[in-house]
This record gives sequence, structure tokens and C-alpha cells, in this order.
Amino acid sequence: MHILIIDDQDCYREFLTGLLQSSDLNVSITEAATIKVARAKIKAPQQPYDFVLLDHILPDGEGLDLLKEARNHYPELPIAMLSATEDPQLAWQCLELGASGFVPKSTILAVLLSAIQLMLAGGRYIPPHILPHMPMPKYTANTSANNKHEQLTPRQLEVLELLYSGLSNKTIAHRLKISEATVKAHITAIFKLMGVSSRTKLIAQHNTTNQQ
Repeated sequence: MHILIIDDQDCYREFLTGLLQSSDLNVSITEAATIKVARAKIKAPQQPYDFVLLDHILPDGEGLDLLKEARNHYPELPIAMLSATEDPQLAWQCLELGASGFVPKSTILAVLLSAIQLMLAGGRYIPPHILPHMPMPKYTANTSANNKHEQLTPRQLEVLELLYSGLSNKTIAHRLKISEATVKAHITAIFKLMGVSSRTKLIAQHNTTNQQ
């Protein structure tokens, strides 16, 4: 697995590199400190990238601009935005532009690794304490169940179907071969999107919809 880390702080790039290389993930790391260098590496990689960690603020511009550009040219490339702030509006902008997630640099080690694993598995990551404050007009209570399902990633849809079956987090993790932390992150995003706060309410909503 080949990961590109784009951040102008040498110490933080080294931290991320060390974290990923010491994990169970089999990764090779390429680094860039500016948008100019990152753009060149994305356009002509020595090997294709499987994932990108992109800092919001770089010496020669904003990460959002590079995110937008990369999404247009490489729509299948997962890109996560790193940020020194925990701004819900910025988090929403990142998702709107197609980011796989929003990761504050204050995120603790264990959560950071779980977030990266979640995004590598095809999910989206937003810190749970930021989610309630995000402006998410597409995900209102009036949105139909089918439309809400369309907003879920393929992995989240798999988790949702297993939730409907009444399976525990541990069983879901075993079935999908992912960690329980990753399952919990998916469930948090699903609850937010579906407008519920518990499994019971999620299943009740599902049953009500099917009876209509």
C-alpha cells in the first residue's frame, strides 16, 4: 500500500510515517511539503497511491484547492484532510469536495490510526464531537430513506445491513474483517445520516419505512 503524506511540518510528517510503518498496515510512504511538490508526485507517482493525507494549510496554498483538483482528475483516490483546527464548517467543506475524512492534528494516537484504517476500508471519518455541529443540509430528517442510503459509502451500507440484522459490533467486525473501532466509526456516521441516536430507533425507522 502506497500512501502520500502532504504536510509542511517535518516533525508531523515523521510522526505519521512512524505511526503507519509501526502499524499492521504494509505501507510505503512518500512525502511532500508543498502543493507544488505534491501536485508533481500525484501526477507522476513512482507507484500508484492508495491513500493521501493532505494538510489544510501549506506554504504555497490551501489543501482544499489541491483536494478539489485531485478529485477532478483522480476521483477514485481516497484523500483525507488534516487540520490544526476542529472547525465543523471546514469539515463539511472537505466532505462536499469529496474527501474521505477530516482529521484534526490533535487526534490521539489510537483514534488517528483507527480513523486511517476506516478510510482505507472505504469509510468516511469525522470526529464524533464535530459531527453534531456540522451544517449538513442534505441529511435532514425530511430526506427519504432511499436518498439517505445513497449518501452512504459501500462499506457503510454493509454495516447498515448487518445492523438491521441485529448483529453486535464484534460480530460485524468479524464478518467484514475490520476492527470494532472501525465499526463504531461507521455506526456513528450512519446514525448521524439517518437522524437516529440508537440501534433501536434505527431498526424501528427501517421497519416503519418497509411497512409504508
